[in-house]
Amino acid sequence: MSHEYAVELRDIDKVFHTRHFFTRDEDDNRRRIYHKKTVHAVDHVDLAVKPGEVFGLLGRNGAGKTTSVKMMSGLIKPDSGEVFVDGMEVESNRLKILRKVGVVLEGTRTCIWPLTPLENLAYFGNLRDVRGSVLRTRAEGLLEFIGLKDKMNVQVRRLSRGQKQKLAICIALITDPQVILLDEPTTGLDVQSSRSIKDKVTEMARNQGKCAVVTTHDMSVAQELCTRIAIIDAGKVVTCKPTDELLDVFREQRYEFRLDRTPDVAPLKAIPGVNNVEPLNGQEEPGLLVTYPADQELRSAALYSTIQHLSKEGLVLRSVSQLQQTLENVFLQMTSDKKASL
Repeated sequence: MSHEYAVELRDIDKVFHTRHFFTRDEDDNRRRIYHKKTVHAVDHVDLAVKPGEVFGLLGRNGAGKTTSVKMMSGLIKPDSGEVFVDGMEVESNRLKILRKVGVVLEGTRTCIWPLTPLENLAYFGNLRDVRGSVLRTRAEGLLEFIGLKDKMNVQVRRLSRGQKQKLAICIALITDPQVILLDEPTTGLDVQSSRSIKDKVTEMARNQGKCAVVTTHDMSVAQELCTRIAIIDAGKVVTCKPTDELLDVFREQRYEFRLDRTPDVAPLKAIPGVNNVEPLNGQEEPGLLVTYPADQELRSAALYSTIQHLSKEGLVLRSVSQLQQTLENVFLQMTSDKKASL
């Protein structure tokens, strides 16, 4: 197995079965199944993440993101397929993998509430062979970095949800892991703490060669933080591309025209190369939103024809601008009922 990849999933498959029961029958004291459900959480997924990469795993609720992260960390065993971390198969090297992987799961379940933040870091550090002065120095440094040093001796149960989330991130980093798995890492954090976490993850990837896998519902976080993104839907990977390339592939060639009045859109729709024309209603200035094909020559010809038509009709062109694509729009296109295709 090559160490080219920090994390690799090979044909991973995971199915969950749930059963719900009626109360016991009074006559025969037996429970009767009334509903049985099978959920294909992860459907034969292949992914590979290199060292120094911040990799985003996006998907709606129930798409399979958290299940994938848990299989990367060894918390869940796949039904079939293999997971590798730093060249080692996870299932047969669990103890070694624990020292190489830091995990932050969504919510505040990682830390032990009766202990203080410092005691939590000491406990989890010792579990993973980080001890003595190294542990103390690293723990205090992480608590200061995350803004919890003044709470280091306060029981976790007395901390706010955001402070518990901060501590969970410190626990994930206490072993100075090679792979960091972050499931919704900025949930519950204030703006300053969220900024600190994003800067820390970026610094660890770029300067220390660590690998970070991030799942998030915050598209702005993913677009800012991740160098490459996979979108997962119903357990399957829909697409996996560098963030810039993903945006470019789905960058609609949409132009916004601001005019002195709204023209008749029918003649504009008849122009060869014009895919769609929509009036911009409810705006301060009248306008049109015109969509053109991705082909540069067709788009150029159609764009010139549009401007010529507007001039011929005597309209004043106040401004024209190309609308920029966002990761949120890409995500909605890829996970809609009528998915866009690559």
